[in-house]
Amino acid sequence: MHPLSTLLMSIGLCSVPGALVLAATPSDNGGLRRGEDAARLICTACHVVAKDQQFPPLLQPPAPSFEEIANRPGTTVGSVRHFVTHTHWDEKTLPMKMPDLMLTAQQATELARYLLSLRKPKAESP
Repeated sequence: MHPLSTLLMSIGLCSVPGALVLAATPSDNGGLRRGEDAARLICTACHVVAKDQQFPPLLQPPAPSFEEIANRPGTTVGSVRHFVTHTHWDEKTLPMKMPDLMLTAQQATELARYLLSLRKPKAESP
């Protein structure tokens, strides 16, 4: 088994479908907080998901940061949701693709909404 697969499985990121359960809060803003919590719990192994995340990504070089992905012209909630639910690495293919995070549709949407919340506002024209 590839070392990254071993790492992800050891921290439980590739084990049980829908295993990520985060409590809703009254001020969650459509799951934005749950999306951020999921990103910090799962995605920081490979990505910078927030400038203040506790640890740097284990993957070196790291995958693109969430801010970089958010600011790509074609990035939408739908495109991110599709990517995290359909782009999977098979442990044998190099270069690596993202592992199957086994997120529910709601979790994928919340993660995508958090990622898009990092998009920088477009500069206004003079």
